[in-house]
Amino acid sequence: MKRLIILLTIIPALVFAVEPERILPKTLVIKPRVWYASQKYAWAAEVKQNNSPQAWFSYYASAVYAQSSREELSDLLTQMSISIPEAYEYWLAKSWHDAFNAESYEALKRAYALQPEKPEGLGLMQLYAEFAMDQSIRAQFSKRLYNKGQVSPALLNYSYNVLMSLEPGAVLITEGESTTIPLFVLQDAFGIRKDVVILNLEMLNNADYVHSKFVQSGLNSVEVRKDVANPSSWICAQLPQTNQNKKFYYALTVSKDNIQSIKEYLYVVGLASVHSAGSVDNVSLIRENLEKKFLLDYLRVDFNGEVDSDAGRAFSSNYLLPMILLYESYQTGGEVEKAKNLRLIMEKIATDAGKREMILHYLDAVPTETIPYIPFAIDVKSWEEDFRPVSTTIYAANTEVTNAQYNRFLEFLQTNKLTDLYEQFKFDFSRYEEPALAFMTNYALPRTETKKNRYFNHYPAVNITYEAANAYCDWLTQQYNNATERKFKKVRFRLPTIDEWQIAAASIKNPATWKLDEQEVEVKITPQGSEFDKNPEIRKVSLRDPEIQYPWFRYFGLRNSPLNNKSCYLGNFKSEPCDCPGYRGNKPTNHDGWAAMAPTKSYFPNDIGLYDVVGNVAEMSSEKGKACGGSWNHSPAESTMRSINAYTNPDAAVGFRVFMEIIEK
Repeated sequence: MKRLIILLTIIPALVFAVEPERILPKTLVIKPRVWYASQKYAWAAEVKQNNSPQAWFSYYASAVYAQSSREELSDLLTQMSISIPEAYEYWLAKSWHDAFNAESYEALKRAYALQPEKPEGLGLMQLYAEFAMDQSIRAQFSKRLYNKGQVSPALLNYSYNVLMSLEPGAVLITEGESTTIPLFVLQDAFGIRKDVVILNLEMLNNADYVHSKFVQSGLNSVEVRKDVANPSSWICAQLPQTNQNKKFYYALTVSKDNIQSIKEYLYVVGLASVHSAGSVDNVSLIRENLEKKFLLDYLRVDFNGEVDSDAGRAFSSNYLLPMILLYESYQTGGEVEKAKNLRLIMEKIATDAGKREMILHYLDAVPTETIPYIPFAIDVKSWEEDFRPVSTTIYAANTEVTNAQYNRFLEFLQTNKLTDLYEQFKFDFSRYEEPALAFMTNYALPRTETKKNRYFNHYPAVNITYEAANAYCDWLTQQYNNATERKFKKVRFRLPTIDEWQIAAASIKNPATWKLDEQEVEVKITPQGSEFDKNPEIRKVSLRDPEIQYPWFRYFGLRNSPLNNKSCYLGNFKSEPCDCPGYRGNKPTNHDGWAAMAPTKSYFPNDIGLYDVVGNVAEMSSEKGKACGGSWNHSPAESTMRSINAYTNPDAAVGFRVFMEIIEK
């Protein structure tokens, strides 16, 4: 209680500028978490001025969607029980908070009895009817949800295509209200795919429901375990084992954590993945589903005047994975017109999802046919170890591509007598004259390391064209996807988009959006000169703050400084004199220790393990002519997480870092 009162009285002045807006159910609208977070504070301010039940419910709903802690939500619900104890909105919030159990169902029925015409509780009533195994009541509320317009038409179309991804008599695992409610609406209100058994993971944590549902569905029951780290993951893995006569599908919206243990058995076939112990020709199934079963017109044309945050649009990016696999099949099979039409849909989906740049880069990249696939001895395990996760599907190499790594690619081209390609993609020294030419030639030369001399092997590869960098990525993709010991089924190595690069540079894991300015992060506040104090104040700040420039910003006192608290450079820049203790009396001409490029890993990595994201060499993005992060030849002010440096030709200050996109796990 005390915590909540403090929360209501100490609200940053910034949030008062945010106007409270109606919080719609996620079957209609899905917005970024940061938007819900700002609305949480706006509604917190509103309930202080206006003690209305609707304001309190909006406060609670925004807190839920902002992913507030269980403790904070409990405190909020306690305050609601004092302020609006008999209100419909309080009982509705209580039923939402307590999840699927008998007590929460009673709270929901009490709310419904108070205000049966209000739409906010219809979705929960439908789900709880399923939980109570009352199919007639579930159907009643499914129809009311549709008639009252509580499910986005685009989300219904999306959900229809989820169901059409499945074979007859299948079992579909779902997670979350916004992806389960529309499936029940389609079954109950329209009679679509009533042969499919839909199992919601949240409900499967209740042993009584599991027993009743499985008896009704003809399934062998599984043990509901509370003693494992992730009960939902346990259930996902056990279901196919105990019911080998059934086909199990997992919606693409099921979180990766819940299917991690069975990912090697999952094959994407549309908007769901099928579980199979044996190999599956999933591309043929994707072709069948997308060409003959799916409703896709709504992706081409907006028939319903949808807002950008429409729930159906929020999930549309899930089409991109199966479409990428089908697009590759069309390209390989010479089905040019089909590939062209599919590309148009993919571009529109990607634009709506804010992923246009990424998809265009994929579609327009140098075709892998340019470099024929020929097996080559590579250490796939070491490649995988060099990548750090940014999101569940995007990984970044921990260093810029080194001379040793790039020379392996050139060795492949020479060994296989691909002379024309070697000439096209080799280091480009055409703009140098002596003595710079001799240095650069020696710098890039492949050499065998000794204990005493590693030469320039672990320095960043530079003087490479944009096309050569893309070719290197395509070669990596080929070699990896054909390796027998690989961790992932299918990946694509590529240059990052600028947004992806900036999120990785800022060490934001699993971002809610791919825009740097939309991130909220925890930082450590300490007295000046004590940045590494063991007992800092932890505070949340927005990366919209223009003072936050460097990847070590979590030590907030260093957010806009290229130097640490001992006045030593934290990166390889075009540096000015400094008072670093190690240089006193030496007066070096290069105050960060390097005249030009430095070996990778010369400085501390960022929080997700990426070295040299600012300084050393500027890193190419997927946009030709734009590199990120500055270099040894840029001042610190030009070498920040936001810096985008232009280049026109291969350059000694420009290299590249490879990102890995997981196409299929």
